Amino acid sequence: MPVRSVSVLAFAAALVLTGGAARAADGPYGIAMGAPVSQLPGAKGFKPGWYHVASPPEPDAQFAAYAVEAFKATGVCVVQAVSPEIGSDPEGTKVRAAIDHLVQTYSTTLGQPERLDSCTALICTPDLWAADMMTGDRHYGFRWQVRGGLKRVREVSVIAVAHSVNRFVYLVEYQSNDLTGCTTQETADR
Repeated sequence: MPVRSVSVLAFAAALVLTGGAARAADGPYGIAMGAPVSQLPGAKGFKPGWYHVASPPEPDAQFAAYAVEAFKATGVCVVQAVSPEIGSDPEGTKVRAAIDHLVQTYSTTLGQPERLDSCTALICTPDLWAADMMTGDRHYGFRWQVRGGLKRVREVSVIAVAHSVNRFVYLVEYQSNDLTGCTTQETADR
């Protein structure tokens, strides 16, 4: 489930959470921005431009799955890590707590993020939190604009994604500083 409107940057978080195991030369989870998909063993396409990465070079145990967006002309443009599913959470309390904890940890390296917490439904109440997420009326997450420090990364985001009215995951997404070239390539490949 690629999410570009709310981005997630995981490389700095990986540096913090793995005690520096993710090397700046490699990128988030050991996946270098701009690297060709052929350098990612076991990468398998699931939709145009998107690949599951079964075994990233430097995985983080807190995530259940990884994906990249990549094109022949640009290489890897986006790296995503997906949490295990969080169930029995109709008001989003557990997923928000997990995200808030992760953001607190990431903020030690990335600084203060922009909070992305909005609801456009006619009635926005806690008991409809998950339902509003399912309809796309509610968004919850955080975003950091990166200005140096992370090799070839311009933005990191953490967002909640609803799988049902009581089951969630959160995504951490790193975007390449060449996202404009990636978007151009995506359009050309259509």
